[in-house]
Amino acid sequence: MLKFNKEVVYTDLLDPREDFRPQKIETEIRTDPLTGESGRLAHFGVIRMQKEDFLAWDTPENRSRCPFCPENLAKVTPQYPPQFIPEGRLKRGQTTIIPNIAPYDQYSALAVMSRAHIVPLEKMTTPLLKDALVAGLDFARRAAARENGRLPYQLIIWNYMPPSGGGLVHPHLQIIVTGFPGNLYRKTLEHSQNFYREHGKNYWQELCAVEKKLGKRFIGSTGAGHWLTPFVPQGLLGEFMVVFPEVKTIADCQEDTLQDLVAGLQRLFAYFEEMGIASFNMGLFFAPVGEAEKYFSLHARFVPRTYLNPQEKPSDINAMQMSLQEPVTVIRPETQCAELRELWGKGEK
Repeated sequence: MLKFNKEVVYTDLLDPREDFRPQKIETEIRTDPLTGESGRLAHFGVIRMQKEDFLAWDTPENRSRCPFCPENLAKVTPQYPPQFIPEGRLKRGQTTIIPNIAPYDQYSALAVMSRAHIVPLEKMTTPLLKDALVAGLDFARRAAARENGRLPYQLIIWNYMPPSGGGLVHPHLQIIVTGFPGNLYRKTLEHSQNFYREHGKNYWQELCAVEKKLGKRFIGSTGAGHWLTPFVPQGLLGEFMVVFPEVKTIADCQEDTLQDLVAGLQRLFAYFEEMGIASFNMGLFFAPVGEAEKYFSLHARFVPRTYLNPQEKPSDINAMQMSLQEPVTVIRPETQCAELRELWGKGEK
């Protein structure tokens, strides 16, 4: 039912690294089992992780300019109208939910996660992560309820540190409630629906069952969440995914679901630290209320990001991704899965 198709091609060349002896350089082209879209595994061993010391940016001068630092937050960030959020901003623990002053949509909020200007991955504690997610979910529910089904899509996304496109290093999530889900989300919904119509099964439930049985890309579980590396990763440094097969909409997503998500994040972040990964993008996707609950399950995607070298700081996204919309990955998902499985027993912070 699920097809993991791939084709390996070879480039013949005379390699100057081997005194110009003939070499065959491998490229692997894979097809996503849900969407049918292709992705390439290439440049094996050529690109290395480039970790930067972002703590060096935690200076009094930078904090004084940061709109999210405690001394500035109340003065320079906007509030919601009282008819929507009577208190103007939502708060939970260290998290404050504010409107995005440069919004992406009608409901485009920021969850400022901490009072600290810089929070390295090793200091992303369970309370810090959970409070931000719970507060973000609270905002999404309020906005969705206010619109009474007119805006059926809820997204929580995260740009962590500058290689990910994060414009501010002070940690913050973005929450978007919209009628326009974005192309990846839309295609994923459409193909999930097609899979259900063709096979009578929820693709996400089937994916977890098949990957767990195969064992090649199934990392482990944290409660109701199943962690794996996708067959066709979206990022240069791979991709990680957690699927909650039985959780569908924001109404289904309770605090215990978020606790399971955070427990896995602690293990994922321990792996990132081990591998020198200091930046990533996250997307958390819910099923819209209605028929989609049959064929779509809550899942999150995590794409590591990096600069290609520490001098010029070139982006890890180039014409392959932007012009061809073709993901390129330099490490096999099966390798990353095996590496992370070795660290999966690390406890929470």
